[in-house]
Amino acid sequence: QTVTYSTGAYIVNSGAMYSNIESSLTAIDYASSKATQNAFKAANGRSLGNTANDGLIYGSKMYIVVDQSNTIEVLDKKTLKSVKQIKTTELMGNTEGNEPRHIIANGGNIYFTTYGGYVAKVDTATYSLQAKYLVGNNPEGLALAADGKLYVANSNYGMGGGNISAVDLASGKVETKTVEGIDNPTSVYAVRGNVYVIDNQTYGPAPDYTPAGENALKQVNFAEGKSTKVADGNYAALSVPSSPSRNAEVIPFFYVLNAPFGGTASVSLYTLNGDKASNFSISELPYSPCGIFVDPVNHHIFVLSYNEGAYGADYSADGCVVEYNGQGQKLRQYQTGVGQVAMFFDSVEKEETIQ
Repeated sequence: QTVTYSTGAYIVNSGAMYSNIESSLTAIDYASSKATQNAFKAANGRSLGNTANDGLIYGSKMYIVVDQSNTIEVLDKKTLKSVKQIKTTELMGNTEGNEPRHIIANGGNIYFTTYGGYVAKVDTATYSLQAKYLVGNNPEGLALAADGKLYVANSNYGMGGGNISAVDLASGKVETKTVEGIDNPTSVYAVRGNVYVIDNQTYGPAPDYTPAGENALKQVNFAEGKSTKVADGNYAALSVPSSPSRNAEVIPFFYVLNAPFGGTASVSLYTLNGDKASNFSISELPYSPCGIFVDPVNHHIFVLSYNEGAYGADYSADGCVVEYNGQGQKLRQYQTGVGQVAMFFDSVEKEETIQ
């Protein structure tokens, strides 16, 4: 039978735009337990660009979204050599293709959001634009549901009044709806017929940018335009456990990271259709957590973090990522680049004889 093994992980580092620190890619090799910095630049002899924001591996290629540079870098996942640089403003137009944000892949296509208010569908063989869908203001995360609908979290740039879009990929119809209790959705998850979002605090005008509301994972009933809070948190990672046997029921769950500014960080666990989240004991949380991810194959947990500087979290210095096993016990810690913002994983399939 075919057995899948985890081989490594990658961290997208956004850099620091106002400090003129370029984006970078950190590569973690599980076999050696080593992290390699500036992996993209070493392979290609040039900068990744300005404000990388997301990435994934799909098939034999890696895709990295670079916001301010308006590019999607397409790499050979084995060599990290660039095979194509998609310029989103040339592909979609200067307005529609402006500032690509988040990316997913399915059915031989990649889908990515742009701050132009669109989701683009691009063929991974020809890199041609297959479709573009007008959604809401400042769309961020997106997720594909089993029924063929693509859900999009429209943040409205954190100013309140954010909403959710559902794109019917078969017909191309887009329905954008205000959902009660949702103001600043940034991440969306579609799993087992359920839709969940991370709804973050909103911020007032300059110069104070006064925060309002809360950071929470919420379950969304899109048809009714309502939501229910299930856990406090700024970030979440969806985990689908391995099935112990062919007929055993598998119930996905979320690790939810709550990292309030100036407060104590914690992690909770929310099982789909559960009544409420429960505390999850995790050892040695890092100084200033800013993201949580789960390897889908070995189920290890990873927490991104800023390191401590002279005046608190240092946003212009290298950060770190801490690896834990599925029980929350710390295994090791790696250095990342500046502005660690996203993480994705690689694996390999092997044919094995099971006796």
